[in-house]
Amino acid sequence: MLGTLLVGRYQIRQMLGGGGFGKTYIALDTQRPGQPKCVVKHFQPVTHNPEFMETARRLFTSEAETLERLGYHDQIPRLLAYFEEHQEFFLVQEFIDGHSLKAEMPPNQPWTEKKVIALLQQALDILQFIHLHKVIHRDIKPENMLRRLHDGKLVLIDFGAVKEVQTQISAISGQTEMTVAIGTPGYMSLEQFRGKPRLNSDIYSLGIVCIQALTGVHPRELAEDPVSGEILWQNSAEVSPMLASVLSKMVLNNFKLRYQSATEVLEALQQNFHLQAETQITVAPSTLTQQPQLSLSQQQRLGLHSSNSSILSVEQYNYLENVLTTFVGPIAATLLRRTASASSYQELIDSLALHLTANQQTEFKKKVEPLLEQPTIKYENTSKSVPEKTQPTTNSGINDTLIRECERELLDLIGPIAVFLIQKAKKSTSATTSRAEFIKIISDEIPDAQKAWQFQQRLLP
Repeated sequence: MLGTLLVGRYQIRQMLGGGGFGKTYIALDTQRPGQPKCVVKHFQPVTHNPEFMETARRLFTSEAETLERLGYHDQIPRLLAYFEEHQEFFLVQEFIDGHSLKAEMPPNQPWTEKKVIALLQQALDILQFIHLHKVIHRDIKPENMLRRLHDGKLVLIDFGAVKEVQTQISAISGQTEMTVAIGTPGYMSLEQFRGKPRLNSDIYSLGIVCIQALTGVHPRELAEDPVSGEILWQNSAEVSPMLASVLSKMVLNNFKLRYQSATEVLEALQQNFHLQAETQITVAPSTLTQQPQLSLSQQQRLGLHSSNSSILSVEQYNYLENVLTTFVGPIAATLLRRTASASSYQELIDSLALHLTANQQTEFKKKVEPLLEQPTIKYENTSKSVPEKTQPTTNSGINDTLIRECERELLDLIGPIAVFLIQKAKKSTSATTSRAEFIKIISDEIPDAQKAWQFQQRLLP
């Protein structure tokens, strides 16, 4: 394989690893200036039976689309390409120049509590984003957490979902011995070990990583309570009762007693340590046409307890944050908070666009263009009132009732990404677009053909 030129572009230079799920290589992109490095993941089907290959192709295509969406986050490698060659499958991802956290965790050299909290904050922000997309990483461990060289940020790599697809394909082909739990012993929760991972299985794994950092002890070497089976670690670390409480709840064997979301853990950290996180808690997407119910953290973020004023209504603020999140991830909340006091919509949008690439700026400005068509109104941010709802500018052929109906059904089928797909679909409509045409436009944006069909069945007579 070394030296091979894939699709006339990616030249394989070095093998990174391999196993029953395929092989991973470093390659050069020969069609880009400077021939930069990239990571190529190679999957070899166990059989080329036509029916089997069609299933394999569908599963890998779906997973590639998921990885592409996740790559919008600055701390997740971007998907650069996906292709099939000689009936074998390839994913090409961004190469991250840096080192793994394993290099920062030599045995018996514990981290300070402050450093562990910083790790938690960054990692939880990433988990918020991927869990928003209903994706479970499945293999969080120091080896899969890179410290990027140029800015020192954590980058989460090697999503276990790709391995899960390979496992499904193996099962389809009759190789049931391949259908094993995805993950790494020591970092894997009980439910994940049993093959039934949940979103908070990732929280368990991250908690174990933090305990390893605090104690300098590999998780396989930590003692367990002989009765409950819970990990006994606190006597091996210099840790405050507050952080010990947070970490212990993250790694409870019973997933029902564990934190249920990354947001819950972040809120616990902020409550116990009065932290001002670099990237604030991200809320699930809402729409311009729904009246929001604000939590305390949202009110504080929007400034409702200060004397400052903003030109944005609550609905506009949420809409802008959701759009910006598709480009930069959870840091969108911080960027918007810093610019929300702008004196005009144009100034606000231009300030936010400075944080995007040239191509992203064009797309971002197009999505938020309706704001520029509205008169500038100063909303006083007080704890006594919430700004009046500003109705969005919509095409006369597509009413708010239809949009809400589409959002409700699509959210049920594919989760929060539905809001973004519908906003994108609206850009392709005109004043004469019919109900059926609008639903068809949305369906074409849904990556899963089965769910696209279900969406149409629910909304078309």
